[in-house]
Amino acid sequence: MIGSIYLIGGGEIRDGETYQIDEDIKSLASEGSTFAFFGFAAQDSVAYSDSITSVFGDKFKVLVPTEKKGREYAINAIKSSSVIYLGGGDTDQLMRLFSEWDIVGLLIAAFERGAHIAGMSAGAQALSSWYIHEGSDVFEVRKGWGIVSACVQVHANQDSFDKARSAWTSFHKVGTCPFVAIGEGAALRIDSTGEHKVGRGNVWRLGDHE
Repeated sequence: MIGSIYLIGGGEIRDGETYQIDEDIKSLASEGSTFAFFGFAAQDSVAYSDSITSVFGDKFKVLVPTEKKGREYAINAIKSSSVIYLGGGDTDQLMRLFSEWDIVGLLIAAFERGAHIAGMSAGAQALSSWYIHEGSDVFEVRKGWGIVSACVQVHANQDSFDKARSAWTSFHKVGTCPFVAIGEGAALRIDSTGEHKVGRGNVWRLGDHE
């Protein structure tokens, strides 16, 4: 039995911008089950974890692994959770710590046993085979973990999608890996039934506007 993966394009959870996505995540796991929030990409921001707890704590037992709490705490959180949420921020920081602690494989095992994994912004990038890094109007293709076979762009709009699409087609042969751009307030849920858009925002795919 496999779970589901959410690639979330962005949005302020504390302001309700991801409300539809949050409610969809809540609907998939039982009340009182464990929810692990990884805020590594945001340097374990307490304000961020408090926002997550305020949204999901009414349904789940929320655990917040941090760099200070250490690797064993993170391992136990992943193994015991029905939902694992990778927060936004600095993608390199998130991937660095998961790599140093050698726990990416545990995410895959959790997904395969039926856990639901949500990646917000940096989290979505890390989960993907490739992602678009944007800096000073420069669009660069970088490598993720490859748990989801796709190249992902987050915080997308029509203009940035067009630029990211150009960067991707220059980097990689079209058709060898799906390309998807996810806007603010939108998510792509991937499960055994296929792919489903969740939330009020937009999702673009390579070829949709050819």
